[in-house]
Amino acid sequence: MLNELYSLSGTLESKGIPTKEWHDKYKELPKVTSKTPCIRIWITKDGSICELESISAELAQSIRKFGNFQGTFPAFNIAPLYRIIDEKHILELERFEKDHTALDLDKIRLWCTTGNWNIGLVKKVKRCLHDIPLNLMKLISSPEQSESALISELVHLANGFSDKPEKSFRAALEKCIFIKLQKQEDISIALAILFHKGNPKKTSINDTGPSLSVVLDLFDWRQYGYPVASEQTTEWINNRLLISAGSGFSNLSAEVEKDAFGIPFDKVGEPMKTMPSVKLNGFDVILRSMFNGYPCQKRYNKIDDASYPIAKENRSLVKKSLEWVADSKREGVTWRKVDKNEIVFVYPSKLPEVPAKFASIFGSNQVENSAQTEARFEIVSKEFIKALRGFSAQEKPDFIQIFTIRKMDKARSKVIFTRNCSPEQLIRAAENWEIGCSNIPGNDLGERIIPFPLHVARIVNNVWKQNGELAQGQTAVERMKYYQGMELLLDIMQESMICNYLHILLTNSSGLVNCLGNWVHGGSKCKDKTAEKNLEKLKRETVLLLSVLGLLLDKNDDRKEKYMENMAYLVGQLLKISDELHTLYCKVVRSGDVPPQLAGSALFVSAGETPHQAITQLSLRMNPYITWAKQYRFKNMKDEGRESWKAAWYLKLFEDVANKLSLLIADTTRFSDFEKAQLFIGYLASFPKSEPSAITTDNNNNDNSIGGSNNEQ
Repeated sequence: MLNELYSLSGTLESKGIPTKEWHDKYKELPKVTSKTPCIRIWITKDGSICELESISAELAQSIRKFGNFQGTFPAFNIAPLYRIIDEKHILELERFEKDHTALDLDKIRLWCTTGNWNIGLVKKVKRCLHDIPLNLMKLISSPEQSESALISELVHLANGFSDKPEKSFRAALEKCIFIKLQKQEDISIALAILFHKGNPKKTSINDTGPSLSVVLDLFDWRQYGYPVASEQTTEWINNRLLISAGSGFSNLSAEVEKDAFGIPFDKVGEPMKTMPSVKLNGFDVILRSMFNGYPCQKRYNKIDDASYPIAKENRSLVKKSLEWVADSKREGVTWRKVDKNEIVFVYPSKLPEVPAKFASIFGSNQVENSAQTEARFEIVSKEFIKALRGFSAQEKPDFIQIFTIRKMDKARSKVIFTRNCSPEQLIRAAENWEIGCSNIPGNDLGERIIPFPLHVARIVNNVWKQNGELAQGQTAVERMKYYQGMELLLDIMQESMICNYLHILLTNSSGLVNCLGNWVHGGSKCKDKTAEKNLEKLKRETVLLLSVLGLLLDKNDDRKEKYMENMAYLVGQLLKISDELHTLYCKVVRSGDVPPQLAGSALFVSAGETPHQAITQLSLRMNPYITWAKQYRFKNMKDEGRESWKAAWYLKLFEDVANKLSLLIADTTRFSDFEKAQLFIGYLASFPKSEPSAITTDNNNNDNSIGGSNNEQ
């Protein structure tokens, strides 16, 4: 990660792009939503709390808090003041939350009996009000500036809260809440701070409810210019913290060395183990050169930072580079979130004036299950290639850096994939990806969809039951990692790995192909709108599956023009023809009573393992239907679903495929995984189109050349 980010810092510097540096202990606030608000607590000069208000998400994003896991200031987390577990009280409270006019203040006071602040939280709030603010003032104090006086005043007021019940922060907060309730003001905020709806099955110490983010502010702030919780004051505090931390490497000691990038640093004077952390979208990343938990380092006497020393200046550079590239404004341009614990970063060695969406080609951030709203790879790829080819000679990057960070556990993050490639390589990869995913014949399931590289792992890992339902447990299957879709795109995946993931895909998706093929070939109807939506979802998943199968076949140099004449594909087509003919027979002879499993579908699994035996069984099962079709094709029936020309068409298709198979089949044939992929595609591929009149005419000139008995088996 350090190498990738250091190269980015050079790119930003060459372009003259300023990067914002934040002090390590000056942290972002939690993300504000309707369910997780941030509440500003206004404090007057007499030390009382006079107002409560929920701040906007935009303001919360621009302000910060100083401290660590032990405590922060001026923002910190608290729990609701009281816990109620009586079901009747909870129902009444929910009624008050919905209908503020029904508020009964006397009842609410009676419920305030069980305190919800445990000893640990009380101690933490005490640190947030006393120790942390005093430490902050020591670092930022500047008597000649109004911002310093503003913070000093707030620190003084926070320090005025004591352990005495009548002078505690908790008591002042509760007093303000009841004043608000009495005035019918900010009732939702007041009740959220006042009560936690507890679970009677849990102990109080393990059931304090969700944390509430609060930020302290000075009510009489106007004489200082800005309130504490403002972008301007936040910037001032950060600058003072950076000045206090110091910079440069003047007065170096005798033990001056060079770091991994050739920058001098003072080995004695610099706290090398203190590496910066960066808050990404969903998790924090600590930049580190090595971790002392790996015993292998002891072999070389290079523990921790000694294995890859980084000077303070370069630590700051890589931190600012990561914050710049991971900025929320550049989502889809320089980064894309893969899942809650993984992010992919993409950036060029030269930054163009008009930024191209470099990360967009790897994956869409839109809802995957919505065909109407999802970005299409073809469109994104076309725009991306156009942008790359539109760069001037001066703007054209020498390479594009790609790397993926994954949160491994609570304390560790890791670069699990890194690669750089030229623009030409990425253009060629995108074009080949589209060609590979189009390496399948047409089907009757829907429009072809080309998956994004970051979506391939989900398609491979999905395990399907024989009834077409996902068989995912509490923990999702992750045989293929998300980043390995990018390896497929860039054509750097080893052949053995391609074979491995093809095998996994075939095993996991066999149930889906068999179920959907049987459903579609049988002409089944949905009972209601819910069933229709589920069917469309299954069709879409199968279309994506077929695209991935076509891509993997393309990686093996199996093009559709060739494999559509192979035995495996033809066996798949034969199974489909058998299903369709069986369905037609049932609609005509059995008054539409189609069995739950058709003749071809019943042999789908065995056809992949023992194709010769499956074909033998199929020929026996199809004899009665073929014999019937020979007679029915001349009936000139035109009723929908009972058309006699279809019997002639299926007979012709059956005969054509059977003749081709007779030249290819062998007793010892056993399909490989690539051949099984062809079988899957053949089973779902469309039939060649023919005119009913031509089929009827053609069959009128032939006798009953396809044998069989009248006895249905």
